[in-house]
Amino acid sequence: MTAMPPVILVFDIGALAASTPAEWREFSRVGSCCIPQLIYEEMKLLFDRSPDPDLERIAKSFNRFYASSGWKITDINAHHAAFKVPSGQASTRRARLSLAVGRCGYGLAQSYPGNLVAVVTKDRTLQQRLHDIPCVNLCGIPVDALLQWSRTGQRPLQVTHKLQQFRAVHQLATQTTVVNETYRPTSPTRITPRPTTPMQKVVSLPRWLPDLFSLLMAAGGLAVAGYFIWQIVHSPQVQELFPQSNGSQSHLEIPRSSA
Repeated sequence: MTAMPPVILVFDIGALAASTPAEWREFSRVGSCCIPQLIYEEMKLLFDRSPDPDLERIAKSFNRFYASSGWKITDINAHHAAFKVPSGQASTRRARLSLAVGRCGYGLAQSYPGNLVAVVTKDRTLQQRLHDIPCVNLCGIPVDALLQWSRTGQRPLQVTHKLQQFRAVHQLATQTTVVNETYRPTSPTRITPRPTTPMQKVVSLPRWLPDLFSLLMAAGGLAVAGYFIWQIVHSPQVQELFPQSNGSQSHLEIPRSSA
Protein backbone atom coordinates (compact mmCIF):
# COMPACT_ATOMS: atom_id res chain seq x y z
CA MET A 1 0.00 0.00 0.00
CA THR A 2 1.19 3.47 -0.88
CA ALA A 3 2.16 5.55 2.18
CA MET A 4 0.50 8.85 2.96
CA PRO A 5 1.96 11.37 0.51
CA PRO A 6 3.37 14.70 1.73
CA VAL A 7 0.62 17.26 2.25
CA ILE A 8 0.61 20.86 1.03
CA LEU A 9 -1.95 23.21 2.61
CA VAL A 10 -3.06 26.37 0.79
CA PHE A 11 -4.94 29.05 2.77
CA ASP A 12 -7.23 31.88 1.81
CA ILE A 13 -8.02 34.95 3.91
CA GLY A 14 -11.28 33.48 5.18
CA ALA A 15 -9.50 30.41 6.60
CA LEU A 16 -6.89 32.57 8.33
CA ALA A 17 -9.56 34.87 9.72
CA ALA A 18 -11.49 31.90 11.14
CA SER A 19 -8.51 30.65 13.16
CA THR A 20 -5.95 31.97 15.63
CA PRO A 21 -2.15 32.23 15.43
CA ALA A 22 -1.89 29.29 17.85
CA GLU A 23 -4.04 27.20 15.53
CA TRP A 24 -1.94 28.29 12.58
CA ARG A 25 1.03 26.63 14.25
CA GLU A 26 -1.00 23.48 14.76
CA PHE A 27 -1.76 23.40 11.04
CA SER A 28 1.96 23.03 10.38
CA ARG A 29 1.82 19.53 11.90
CA VAL A 30 -0.22 18.32 8.94
CA GLY A 31 2.09 19.48 6.18
CA SER A 32 3.73 22.39 4.40
CA CYS A 33 1.67 25.57 4.60
CA CYS A 34 1.49 28.02 1.69
CA ILE A 35 -0.07 31.41 1.06
CA PRO A 36 -0.74 32.49 -2.54
CA GLN A 37 1.17 35.60 -3.53
CA LEU A 38 -2.05 37.51 -4.22
CA ILE A 39 -3.41 36.62 -0.77
CA TYR A 40 -0.18 37.74 0.88
CA GLU A 41 -0.35 41.08 -0.92
CA GLU A 42 -3.94 41.43 0.21
CA MET A 43 -2.87 40.73 3.79
CA LYS A 44 -0.23 43.46 3.53
CA LEU A 45 -2.85 45.84 2.17
CA LEU A 46 -5.15 45.04 5.05
CA PHE A 47 -2.27 45.51 7.46
CA ASP A 48 -1.63 49.02 6.14
CA ARG A 49 -5.23 50.25 5.92
CA SER A 50 -8.17 48.05 6.72
CA PRO A 51 -11.66 49.42 7.30
CA ASP A 52 -12.54 46.22 9.18
CA PRO A 53 -10.99 46.04 12.68
CA ASP A 54 -11.16 42.21 12.68
CA LEU A 55 -9.34 41.92 9.36
CA GLU A 56 -6.78 44.45 10.51
CA ARG A 57 -6.17 42.37 13.61
CA ILE A 58 -5.75 39.18 11.55
CA ALA A 59 -3.37 40.97 9.19
CA LYS A 60 -1.20 42.25 12.02
CA SER A 61 -1.16 38.85 13.71
CA PHE A 62 -0.15 37.09 10.52
CA ASN A 63 2.56 39.65 9.84
CA ARG A 64 4.14 38.79 13.20
CA PHE A 65 3.53 35.07 12.78
CA TYR A 66 4.94 34.69 9.27
CA ALA A 67 8.51 35.73 10.11
CA SER A 68 9.17 32.59 12.19
CA SER A 69 6.45 30.25 10.96
CA GLY A 70 8.19 28.41 8.16
CA TRP A 71 5.21 29.06 5.91
CA LYS A 72 5.87 29.83 2.26
CA ILE A 73 4.63 32.48 -0.13
CA THR A 74 4.11 31.06 -3.61
CA ASP A 75 3.18 32.55 -6.96
CA ILE A 76 2.55 29.14 -8.56
CA ASN A 77 -0.80 28.96 -10.32
CA ALA A 78 -2.42 27.19 -13.24
CA HIS A 79 -5.55 27.98 -15.20
CA HIS A 80 -8.52 25.65 -15.29
CA ALA A 81 -12.02 26.01 -16.68
CA ALA A 82 -13.44 25.60 -13.17
CA PHE A 83 -11.84 28.90 -12.13
CA LYS A 84 -13.21 31.04 -14.93
CA VAL A 85 -15.69 33.76 -14.11
CA PRO A 86 -18.82 33.34 -16.26
CA SER A 87 -19.06 36.05 -18.90
CA GLY A 88 -21.55 38.80 -18.13
CA GLN A 89 -21.26 38.39 -14.37
CA ALA A 90 -19.67 41.02 -12.21
CA SER A 91 -16.70 39.76 -10.24
CA THR A 92 -16.16 41.03 -6.73
CA ARG A 93 -12.77 41.36 -5.13
CA ARG A 94 -13.61 38.49 -2.78
CA ALA A 95 -14.55 36.26 -5.75
CA ARG A 96 -11.33 37.11 -7.59
CA LEU A 97 -9.29 36.27 -4.50
CA SER A 98 -11.16 32.98 -4.12
CA LEU A 99 -10.44 32.00 -7.72
CA ALA A 100 -6.78 33.00 -7.25
CA VAL A 101 -6.53 30.59 -4.32
CA GLY A 102 -8.08 27.82 -6.43
CA ARG A 103 -5.64 28.42 -9.29
CA CYS A 104 -2.76 28.38 -6.84
CA GLY A 105 -3.86 25.03 -5.40
CA TYR A 106 -4.33 23.57 -8.87
CA GLY A 107 -0.91 24.81 -9.95
CA LEU A 108 0.74 23.23 -6.90
CA ALA A 109 -1.03 19.94 -7.61
CA GLN A 110 0.30 20.00 -11.16
CA SER A 111 3.81 20.98 -10.07
CA TYR A 112 3.99 18.39 -7.27
CA PRO A 113 2.09 15.28 -8.47
CA GLY A 114 3.55 13.21 -5.63
CA ASN A 115 1.97 15.49 -2.99
CA LEU A 116 -1.60 15.85 -1.80
CA VAL A 117 -2.69 19.50 -2.05
CA ALA A 118 -5.55 20.64 0.19
CA VAL A 119 -6.99 24.14 -0.20
CA VAL A 120 -8.27 25.36 3.17
CA THR A 121 -11.24 27.67 2.72
CA LYS A 122 -14.64 28.52 4.14
CA ASP A 123 -15.94 29.23 0.65
CA ARG A 124 -18.27 26.32 -0.20
CA THR A 125 -18.38 27.35 -3.84
CA LEU A 126 -14.59 27.04 -4.07
CA GLN A 127 -14.72 23.68 -2.31
CA GLN A 128 -17.22 22.44 -4.89
CA ARG A 129 -15.11 23.75 -7.78
CA LEU A 130 -12.10 21.86 -6.43
CA HIS A 131 -14.18 18.72 -5.99
CA ASP A 132 -15.33 18.83 -9.62
CA ILE A 133 -11.79 18.96 -10.99
CA PRO A 134 -10.60 15.45 -11.99
CA CYS A 135 -7.29 15.70 -10.15
CA VAL A 136 -6.34 12.88 -7.77
CA ASN A 137 -4.06 15.01 -5.58
CA LEU A 138 -6.21 18.14 -5.12
CA CYS A 139 -9.15 18.81 -2.81
CA GLY A 140 -10.77 21.56 -0.75
CA ILE A 141 -11.44 21.30 2.98
CA PRO A 142 -13.05 23.61 5.57
CA VAL A 143 -10.87 25.13 8.25
CA ASP A 144 -12.60 23.30 11.12
CA ALA A 145 -11.88 19.93 9.46
CA LEU A 146 -8.21 20.91 9.19
CA LEU A 147 -8.15 21.86 12.87
CA GLN A 148 -9.52 18.45 13.84
CA TRP A 149 -7.03 16.76 11.53
CA SER A 150 -4.09 18.59 13.10
CA ARG A 151 -5.22 17.76 16.63
CA THR A 152 -6.54 14.19 16.36
CA GLY A 153 -5.03 12.90 13.14
CA GLN A 154 -8.50 12.19 11.77
CA ARG A 155 -8.46 13.02 8.08
CA PRO A 156 -11.32 14.96 6.52
CA LEU A 157 -13.63 13.00 4.23
CA GLN A 158 -12.43 15.01 1.24
CA VAL A 159 -8.84 14.02 1.98
CA THR A 160 -9.72 10.35 2.49
CA HIS A 161 -11.61 10.25 -0.80
CA LYS A 162 -8.75 11.83 -2.75
CA LEU A 163 -6.21 9.65 -1.00
CA GLN A 164 -7.99 6.52 -2.26
CA GLN A 165 -7.87 7.84 -5.81
CA PHE A 166 -4.24 8.85 -5.38
CA ARG A 167 -3.22 5.40 -4.15
CA ALA A 168 -5.15 3.62 -6.88
CA VAL A 169 -3.51 5.68 -9.63
CA HIS A 170 -0.01 5.37 -8.19
CA GLN A 171 -0.41 1.64 -7.52
CA LEU A 172 -1.49 1.13 -11.13
CA ALA A 173 1.48 3.17 -12.33
CA THR A 174 3.81 1.09 -10.13
CA GLN A 175 2.39 -2.20 -11.45
CA THR A 176 2.75 -0.95 -15.03
CA THR A 177 6.38 -0.04 -14.37
CA VAL A 178 7.08 -3.47 -12.85
CA VAL A 179 5.47 -5.23 -15.81
CA ASN A 180 7.45 -3.16 -18.28
CA GLU A 181 10.68 -3.93 -16.44
CA THR A 182 9.82 -7.65 -16.20
CA TYR A 183 9.10 -7.97 -19.90
CA ARG A 184 11.72 -5.56 -21.09
CA PRO A 185 13.07 -6.93 -24.38
CA THR A 186 16.61 -8.16 -24.04
CA SER A 187 19.34 -7.61 -26.57
CA PRO A 188 19.55 -10.39 -29.17
CA THR A 189 22.00 -13.16 -28.38
CA ARG A 190 25.05 -13.03 -30.55
CA ILE A 191 25.45 -16.24 -32.53
CA THR A 192 29.04 -17.24 -33.13
CA PRO A 193 29.48 -19.20 -36.37
CA ARG A 194 30.96 -22.64 -35.98
CA PRO A 195 34.49 -23.06 -37.34
CA THR A 196 34.36 -24.67 -40.74
CA THR A 197 36.80 -27.28 -42.04
CA PRO A 198 39.13 -25.87 -44.69
CA MET A 199 37.98 -26.98 -48.11
CA GLN A 200 40.36 -28.41 -50.66
CA LYS A 201 41.31 -26.09 -53.43
CA VAL A 202 39.28 -26.76 -56.55
CA VAL A 203 41.04 -26.23 -59.87
CA SER A 204 38.68 -24.73 -62.37
CA LEU A 205 38.75 -26.23 -65.90
CA PRO A 206 38.80 -24.19 -69.11
CA ARG A 207 35.36 -23.56 -70.52
CA TRP A 208 36.29 -25.05 -73.92
CA LEU A 209 37.49 -28.40 -72.52
CA PRO A 210 33.97 -29.91 -72.07
CA ASP A 211 33.11 -29.03 -75.69
CA LEU A 212 36.31 -30.68 -76.94
CA PHE A 213 35.58 -33.76 -74.90
CA SER A 214 32.08 -34.03 -76.40
CA LEU A 215 33.51 -33.61 -79.90
CA LEU A 216 36.06 -36.38 -79.32
CA MET A 217 33.36 -38.66 -77.97
CA ALA A 218 31.26 -38.05 -81.10
CA ALA A 219 34.25 -38.71 -83.39
CA GLY A 220 35.05 -41.89 -81.52
CA GLY A 221 31.46 -43.03 -81.93
CA LEU A 222 31.58 -42.38 -85.67
CA ALA A 223 34.87 -44.29 -85.97
CA VAL A 224 33.45 -47.31 -84.19
CA ALA A 225 30.32 -47.20 -86.35
CA GLY A 226 32.46 -46.99 -89.53
CA TYR A 227 34.55 -49.91 -88.42
CA PHE A 228 31.49 -52.11 -87.92
CA ILE A 229 30.10 -51.09 -91.30
CA TRP A 230 33.41 -51.96 -92.97
CA GLN A 231 33.40 -55.37 -91.28
CA ILE A 232 29.89 -56.06 -92.46
CA VAL A 233 30.59 -55.03 -96.05
CA HIS A 234 33.69 -57.29 -96.32
CA SER A 235 32.16 -60.25 -94.64
CA PRO A 236 31.92 -63.55 -96.80
CA GLN A 237 28.17 -63.59 -96.65
CA VAL A 238 27.92 -60.16 -98.22
CA GLN A 239 30.57 -61.09 -100.83
CA GLU A 240 28.49 -64.05 -101.96
CA LEU A 241 25.47 -61.83 -102.41
CA PHE A 242 27.41 -59.19 -104.30
CA PRO A 243 30.26 -60.89 -106.32
CA GLN A 244 32.94 -58.57 -107.58
CA SER A 245 33.30 -58.01 -111.42
CA ASN A 246 36.62 -59.21 -113.18
CA GLY A 247 36.63 -56.27 -115.56
CA SER A 248 35.76 -58.25 -118.85
CA GLN A 249 32.65 -57.50 -120.83
CA SER A 250 30.19 -60.27 -121.87
CA HIS A 251 29.64 -60.53 -125.66
CA LEU A 252 26.44 -61.92 -127.04
CA GLU A 253 27.06 -64.31 -129.76
CA ILE A 254 24.65 -63.67 -132.65
CA PRO A 255 24.07 -66.74 -134.65
CA ARG A 256 24.73 -66.31 -138.27
CA SER A 257 22.21 -67.40 -140.78
CA SER A 258 23.21 -70.12 -143.27
CA ALA A 259 23.47 -69.16 -146.77
